[in-house]
Amino acid sequence: MPLEPIDRLQLETLVNQIFSRQPIQVERMAEGSSTFVYRIVYPNELFYLRILPEENASFAPEVAVHTRLRQMQVKVPEVIYFEHYNEQLQRSIMVTTEIKGRSISQSGFLDKQEMHAILVEAGQDLAYINGVPVDGFGWIAREQPDTELLRAPWLTHRTFALEYWEADLAFLARDTLHASEITLLEHILAHYDAWLDCEQSYLAHGDFDTTHIYQQDGRYTGIIDFGEIRGTNRWYDLGHFHMRDGEALPDLVLPGLIEGYGESIPLPSNYEQSLCFTSILINVRALARSLQKRPANRYTLHQLSVLRKDLAVLRFFL
Repeated sequence: MPLEPIDRLQLETLVNQIFSRQPIQVERMAEGSSTFVYRIVYPNELFYLRILPEENASFAPEVAVHTRLRQMQVKVPEVIYFEHYNEQLQRSIMVTTEIKGRSISQSGFLDKQEMHAILVEAGQDLAYINGVPVDGFGWIAREQPDTELLRAPWLTHRTFALEYWEADLAFLARDTLHASEITLLEHILAHYDAWLDCEQSYLAHGDFDTTHIYQQDGRYTGIIDFGEIRGTNRWYDLGHFHMRDGEALPDLVLPGLIEGYGESIPLPSNYEQSLCFTSILINVRALARSLQKRPANRYTLHQLSVLRKDLAVLRFFL
């Protein structure tokens, strides 16, 4: 967990400035990785105070995303307070409402029918999320206070998708992937090269998996955590979810998500190839990045297994 950006007195002062009544409890959340997150507890409701660790970054893009998605009736938290730059903390802050319940990654006790229904609704919402246009490709720019437009740095999807490709393959070729697998990856990239030239960029949640889909009493309640948003093609979030599917739950749940997604946006006949190709691009980057930081663990072993399955699927179409 990153170091505290704020002492207890500062925290209490800030909460008292934002809220008109005293909370029962204010506690630091362990889950926050890209932001500092504090849970503010009242008798019948919860709020989440988020503080960006970077001094020159803003929550403005996330405010734009939450506002637009709620206008579209997508189930995401409501932003009730935002400062582009808080003078006391010298950082951007944002407060959101709670999405009720718990993540489906912690809901293995649900029966298959309940889980499937939740995934279908989440897929419908995800399709709307992935339909929000972005100006440019790559990580959403966070420097400006604009809460209307979403901008990203790259002019083309190709530049963003392949930014680290060669370096990542070289790293994975040392100890992780066989020479034949590296060759197959290069052949797959060449075969699907035209798919990198999409004209319009769309919003991606960026880190989408079962930890971000919430349910309460077996009913879908919403999607959380837009701290990793980026502009990319429509397949990014499905590809990322596919890469993570099976980590937290005993059964694969992607089919329910795809069913709901297809109810909102018709899927092309070759959607499985698009999903696998996008997942491979994400997986190669994620694997190399993770293994450069720490030894292999169950998560990277899972990713490697998914990568090899995707290679086997796309080999058939070469």
